[in-house]
Amino acid sequence: MKKFSAIVLSALLLAGCSNGAKAPEETAAATAEATAEATAETIETAAPEETSYDFSELKIIAPMGAPSLSLLPILKGNTNAQIVNGPENLQAALVNPEPEFDVIVAPTNLGVKLASAGKTDYRMLAVVTWGNMYIVADDENIIDNADAELALFGENAVGGLVFKSLYPEPAANVTWYDSVTDAQAALLSDKANGALLAEPAATATIAKAKESGKEYKIVVDLQEAWGDGYPQAGLYVRSADYEENKDLYDAMIAEMASYAEKAAASDKADVIADIDAIGAETLGVPNSAIVGKVWDRMGVSVVKASECVEQLDKFLGLFGIESSETAVIK
Repeated sequence: MKKFSAIVLSALLLAGCSNGAKAPEETAAATAEATAEATAETIETAAPEETSYDFSELKIIAPMGAPSLSLLPILKGNTNAQIVNGPENLQAALVNPEPEFDVIVAPTNLGVKLASAGKTDYRMLAVVTWGNMYIVADDENIIDNADAELALFGENAVGGLVFKSLYPEPAANVTWYDSVTDAQAALLSDKANGALLAEPAATATIAKAKESGKEYKIVVDLQEAWGDGYPQAGLYVRSADYEENKDLYDAMIAEMASYAEKAAASDKADVIADIDAIGAETLGVPNSAIVGKVWDRMGVSVVKASECVEQLDKFLGLFGIESSETAVIK
């Protein structure tokens, strides 16, 4: 501003000290030109302001495993986050009449079902994981092998419903187990020739079997079979909170999306370091090294829910949910 004033003042003094008085039009033109030049120079030299946001005070609850990994850049330095095992705590947080959390990460079907029924004020802002289910076996055609035993888990949960929609009549003999741990145990104890496993358990199982001289590999990628993944976990915030703090929440989603994109294109050193800093046990993963190895099969990708409504509705149809329209923040 001082520079601008000095230029204008100089222009006026020069006009006043001239031997021959200039016409008013000429004086005005000179002043306007000086003003324009000063303004242009000010615009060119002014540095754009960058807004930074502090996510460390956000109260967050999320499930262990791949969904928690989507939050890595937000969890660093955050002492208000709870990483929990099982959906019970997530559902309780969503329906709490006195909401405790700013951010809830939960299965897309759980949050949408509650929102559609008017049982929660939370709405989905983003999809954060797109599936991490794989068939591990020693036979690439195990699903079509009538002599094979196939261990599956979660018959009415995500893994089971996706499998049944893709393979409604498998030739293999299917046994349903309560958890991925049980399916893993069936494979390692030779009760099954193949198993439905989630990463990083799939890779850990392959490594464990190799210690006993067994050679297993991933033979089916359920995400690829479905078609570029399915929206498994979503990030929810209260509608009123989003309207009041839109820039904060949008910046958080942008930070998470950027982190996931950079991780996919990197050697995973930052991912490993961040998991070690937070704690693999806290996040519900075996260790940082194995997550770094299988990151690209964990399905971590952060996308605004409003940008993937079609994918959401297709996936949620497995749970008898007709539409996500009222459960998504536009």
